[in-house]
Amino acid sequence: AARALLKDLIATARHPQMRTPLMTYGGLSIVFLGAALATAPVLDLVVGVAVSIAMLPLVEFVLHRYVLHWLELAKWPPLAEVWRRVHYAHHMEPRDPDVILAHPVSAIGLVAVLSGLYALLSPLAVLPVVGTAFALFALYEIVHFACHTDDPLSSRYFLKRRQAHAIHHYVDENKHFGITSSVSDLVLGTAATDKKALTRSPTVRNLGYTGPFAERYPYLRDTPPRG
Repeated sequence: AARALLKDLIATARHPQMRTPLMTYGGLSIVFLGAALATAPVLDLVVGVAVSIAMLPLVEFVLHRYVLHWLELAKWPPLAEVWRRVHYAHHMEPRDPDVILAHPVSAIGLVAVLSGLYALLSPLAVLPVVGTAFALFALYEIVHFACHTDDPLSSRYFLKRRQAHAIHHYVDENKHFGITSSVSDLVLGTAATDKKALTRSPTVRNLGYTGPFAERYPYLRDTPPRG
C-alpha cells in the first residue's frame, strides 16, 4: 500500500504542469522551515508543524465551502473576475488543464488562515506554521491534480480521493469539499456516505450562477456556465 501511494505521488508530481507550483510552494516551505529551525524553540517548531497538519482538513473545508463557493462574489465585477479564475471556471470545465491548479490566491488564503490562527497562540510558531502550510499546499496540488487526470492510479488513497472529488464536480457540488481528506466532510455531514441516494444537482457546474441571479449580475456571462 505504501509503495502504491508513493508511486502515485511521484507520478503526479512529475507531470510537467506540476513543476511550477511544486517548485514555488516547495521552495517557500524550505525557506520558512529553514528560518524556523534557526529561530524557533524546538517545542514551538514541533507543535507548529503538528497543529498545521491537524488543522488542514478543517481549513481546507472552510475555505472551499464558504469562500470558493460563495456566490455573493459574483455580485461585484472585480471580485467576479477573481472568482472566475479561483474557482468558478474550474467548476464550469473541470477537465480544463488551465484551471485545475489553484490560483495563488487560494494558497495565500490557506497559509494566512493557518498562520493567523496559530499566531494568536504562539507568535514564535508562525514560521514553522507557514513553512508547513506551504508544504501542505504542495500536497494539496498533487492530490487535486491527480483527481482531474486520466492517469492510472494504483493506491487506495488516490483512488478514493478521485472518486470523492468526482462526486463534487459531476453530481453534487455540496458534497465532498475536502481534497486531501474527507474527515471534515464526514464530521460535518457533507460526505456522500450513501451513493445510491445521490441525485445530480442542477447547479453542479455553475455553482448557482444562473437564472435571475445571473441576469441581475451579468459579470460572468461572457463565458456562460455549461451543463
